Amino acid sequence: MAEIHEYEFDQSQNELILDLAQKMLFVGYFFMGLGVLAGIRGGLDFLKPELLVQGVGQVILAVVQFMIGLWTLKASSSFKLIVKTEGNDIGNLMGSLGQLRKLYGLKYWLLILSLVFVALSLVLSSV
Repeated sequence: MAEIHEYEFDQSQNELILDLAQKMLFVGYFFMGLGVLAGIRGGLDFLKPELLVQGVGQVILAVVQFMIGLWTLKASSSFKLIVKTEGNDIGNLMGSLGQLRKLYGLKYWLLILSLVFVALSLVLSSV
């Protein structure tokens, strides 16, 4: 039986991947921070009955932003593993792509939902 060799990225490819991972790390922490701030804002809005609906919106926004940040961090960690380890570059790359798929799946469905709400508001405002 032939021995299967794992593909290993070269130095320039590793530098590109590491640069991406570092930028993703910043973006992930930034979005998690925005999520925390939006959650605090939503919590404060709950204290005023007239801002209850706004508070719910802020909490939903907080959860979405936090999840975007979290999945970005997880993808960043997987990309860093490609650079730091040997013998599992393809497995780590697939893990990174799985996290990015979750992130963009969330964004995809949020956009679809937004388009539905825009369409409904246009229809209801013209009636």
